[in-house]
Amino acid sequence: MALVNTTHALQTMQFLSTDSGRKAMMGDWTKYDTTPGTKLAKLHHAVDDAVKRVSALEWDKTRTPPQQHSAGRKIAEATVAEINKTRAELKSWVERENAAAMDEINTALAPDIGTAAQVMRSEIRAFVLSKKGEPEFAAELRSLVETDLRFATALFEAPAALSGMSQERLQTLRLQAAVAHAPEAAERVRLASEVGELDRKLASVAAEVPRSFYDGNIEKGMATYVDVNAPLATGE
Repeated sequence: MALVNTTHALQTMQFLSTDSGRKAMMGDWTKYDTTPGTKLAKLHHAVDDAVKRVSALEWDKTRTPPQQHSAGRKIAEATVAEINKTRAELKSWVERENAAAMDEINTALAPDIGTAAQVMRSEIRAFVLSKKGEPEFAAELRSLVETDLRFATALFEAPAALSGMSQERLQTLRLQAAVAHAPEAAERVRLASEVGELDRKLASVAAEVPRSFYDGNIEKGMATYVDVNAPLATGE
């Protein structure tokens, strides 16, 4: 059960109370590497615990309804804080992982500085430029970039115009070359990007938690609280 009985709140609580629901709303932690996977798994456990506590509040006879909702607010605040902490940690991991993987890719696609190699790369660019306007060459060029590092380095060390292509086309070829010549690093970039996209999901959950955990209007009843333990006034 839940303290907030709107259809949307009940649906959110239902999703967050199950493993499959949390994976759908927050991301599947089993898909990721040790660091992001562990951080996301801990968040899953924290949210699961929070939902259980809020659900139990309805049956807490030691609290009045306003007190129940006040307790729900405290749990919501702790949950949102945990979500935002995890978001910050994942963002930091994504930045570090992306930078490290891109360094590996840049190293793998770095051109040979030898004179002969430079001449060869210049000739390659001239050859690619001569094929401009031949639609069938597009697939062939991709194959050359993926199988021959000389073609890859020749294209990527110079402005796209020198090879007769757009910057967008050159960027696409670079991505394809990265997968071919630095597959492990390219996979790290892909996973980092996927983890980065989880931030939108986590932000959405953080927004849903407060309105699903408690009703602020009911909590306002706490303002009518009478402290019966305070000393009686004597007029002094």
